[in-house]
Amino acid sequence: MGELKKRVITGICIAPVIAFLFYILPADWFLTLLLAISVVAFLEAATLAGCRMKYLVAVLVIAGTVPLYFRLFQIYLFWMMASAFIVIVFKVFDRKASFEEANRDLTGQTALLLFCNLFILIPFFYLYLLKELDRLFPLILLFSIWASDIFAYGIGKKFGKHPLAPRISPKKTVEGLFGAVLGSLVVITAACRLLGLSIPVALGVGAATGLLGQAGDLLESACKRVFNTKDSSQLIPGHGGLLDRIDSFVFTAPFLYMCLVWTRYL
Repeated sequence: MGELKKRVITGICIAPVIAFLFYILPADWFLTLLLAISVVAFLEAATLAGCRMKYLVAVLVIAGTVPLYFRLFQIYLFWMMASAFIVIVFKVFDRKASFEEANRDLTGQTALLLFCNLFILIPFFYLYLLKELDRLFPLILLFSIWASDIFAYGIGKKFGKHPLAPRISPKKTVEGLFGAVLGSLVVITAACRLLGLSIPVALGVGAATGLLGQAGDLLESACKRVFNTKDSSQLIPGHGGLLDRIDSFVFTAPFLYMCLVWTRYL
């Protein structure tokens, strides 16, 4: 079976389930779903980075959800620093690693902690905050990302001639980026009344969402290039791993939430 055919079949099977869960789940259950996805994404990132204490890292990152949930943001920042300290303590008492391994592991695991917090946990928490604003908002963002990906692929495949970032993602083109912006713009503008945005504002938010979605994808592509791998895992047939599917939320979820909050107070 070809890769594209496998990708389409998997998408047809999984997409309705994801959309249904994004819509039907109340905020707290939605957060539980996001945390379950996060754990798998953490483990993928840890495996990709060759982290030896990946379960410890996952537990430390997930524990940060508690202060976030209760809006104790200063405690959350303190916990991020405390997590790094805990990793250091574990490595101090690790007598099995060589001199070189100990130093590499310590820096790698600390960097992994920051990555998982900043680029997985926090964006997902913003998705939860969007759900608190309105049950439809995460679904609208999800549709905008899907439309962005579909338009980017279609237009890039048909008209793509100018490489966008060949050293990071060789297949991405400027024309594909235009398609990504167009796809997101169409969905956000079509949903402007549900989002409480005027059409001019929705056009700007939609275009920016498309750009930010591609930025998240490029960030994840750069990480994979560092570790010389095509996909973060083979969990989803034709689509790679969860990190490959959630990278578009990294910048878009915080951005859309802030836009919707700001427009309510303007």
